[in-house]
Amino acid sequence: TLFQGGVVWTPGLESPIVAAVLVREGRIAYVGPGEEVPQSTTDRQIVELDGRLLLPGFVESHSHPAVAGLLGTKLQVLGTRTVADVQPALREYAAAHPDEKVLFGSGFPSALNTNINSAGVKGPHRADLDAVVSDRPVMLLAIDAHSAWLNSKALEVAGITKDTPDPLPGVHYYQRDGDGEPTGWAVESGAFWPLVPIFGVGSEADYRAAFTTVLPQLSAMGITTVFDAGIPGGDKLVGNALRALASLDAAGALPLRYQASVYLNFATTTGEDMVQRVEALRKTINSPHIGLRTVKIGYDGTIEGETAAVLEPYASGGSGAVMLAEEPFGQFLAALRRASLDAHIHAIGDRALHSALNAVAAARAAVPDADSRVTVAHGMLAAASDIQRLDQLEVAVQTTPHWAHDLAGSKTLYSRLLDAKRGTNVMRLRDLFDATLVSFGADHPATGLPFEQTAPLYGIEIGHTRRAPGDSKSEPLPPVDQRLTLPELVTGYTLQGARQLRLDADIGMIEVGKAADLVVLERDLFKEPAHSIHTIRVDLTMLAGRVVYRRPSAEFGANFR
Repeated sequence: TLFQGGVVWTPGLESPIVAAVLVREGRIAYVGPGEEVPQSTTDRQIVELDGRLLLPGFVESHSHPAVAGLLGTKLQVLGTRTVADVQPALREYAAAHPDEKVLFGSGFPSALNTNINSAGVKGPHRADLDAVVSDRPVMLLAIDAHSAWLNSKALEVAGITKDTPDPLPGVHYYQRDGDGEPTGWAVESGAFWPLVPIFGVGSEADYRAAFTTVLPQLSAMGITTVFDAGIPGGDKLVGNALRALASLDAAGALPLRYQASVYLNFATTTGEDMVQRVEALRKTINSPHIGLRTVKIGYDGTIEGETAAVLEPYASGGSGAVMLAEEPFGQFLAALRRASLDAHIHAIGDRALHSALNAVAAARAAVPDADSRVTVAHGMLAAASDIQRLDQLEVAVQTTPHWAHDLAGSKTLYSRLLDAKRGTNVMRLRDLFDATLVSFGADHPATGLPFEQTAPLYGIEIGHTRRAPGDSKSEPLPPVDQRLTLPELVTGYTLQGARQLRLDADIGMIEVGKAADLVVLERDLFKEPAHSIHTIRVDLTMLAGRVVYRRPSAEFGANFR
């Protein structure tokens, strides 16, 4: 396949160049002037770009497609703001699905976590769900997927009572009333994800249906590689998801490279135990397109839930918590290093980042030579001194440019929960990018955006403007000097993502010998008004020389099938 008549950009270039790109047997065989394209004795398809932009395929470096696909087939209450909004949505869904034994869904607003409900305790309450459905279990995930809301029947089926101990007190726990009874609000992943298989959700068939729905949508966004930052619920569910992926790949229906991870939910799991779990799950994989070498650690929570670990207390007086103290966490990371496994550490708060880096330093001292990468995910709050430690410790950062604007009133909310200074000092993308390897991903569905708005082109625009998509006039999210350039953002979505996943020997650039993972954009984003970058459509996505997405109305010339 020959791409000609357009412009090409790859990391390392300040602006696009006019060039032809030849793909042969799934790899890039030539990049250069059109008149010097090597001749071939075989049939050649020609893609007429007509001025369009050719990029390396996007690498989605932190998302949850398995969970997103699963939730996409269930009840959705995205966009609701109050209990009164959620109740009719649940009522309508329950009436339309009388045969579903468990009503499972997502999208209730994180604002409910900070409110005092009608029962007089903090967070959502089972009584408000019971008023709508009391004869079937109901389990709803919050918009950020860091807590869940259960009705009384769900608590009963799961066996959660006044006497049930919290999985990790103060970190992963069941909110309780004055009598110690669980209110139905389960905080952080260890308190609710293990319940999912109890309710019969997450079978191999569930995941096959989920992937069949969600993965083609990623291809339509130009994504050719995705890192799944955690399939919670235990190894059985991870295994079900991996088998579903393998069956799609065997049928030639897997449209991207899928890098999976195993989720650490419990502080009692040792590093050695985790290594054995990963090795057992890897035996289920027999595909060059599916990989598993990463352990995801949910080290702290969220600012919205006041569970992110912060150096200075929240306005309410708490300061969040981390899953593991630094010494055992260092030992856990050292075990991963010995096994050449990677760590992907969720750290929202500045104290979480500080403690995680201390643990990384201890692990490196214990196992100095290792083929292992540590990536800190999110880094919303970060002390300047810790940002400077990232490169020294060879720690990469994965973050989400979509959050770098006043998303759903986050600026006001963070200023209320933290204080005005810290609330307007989040998402320091420039400082992070200058300090270490930084990659980008949408963290869907935890970001809480409609799926189409999680596309890389949205993230590129927001990371460049620090404004909402399409907004050219409002004040950017402070600090304004944290905006990134377009080449930096596209690099973060291509080569840097490949480096995070240690796939850069094969993907991430348009370079002779690399795999032909490519995306064609209908317009040149480098020449587009910044506030309209998100409107650019993907015309074509190619994985290893195979077209996996083609926009129906896009034209490429008569010699392209």
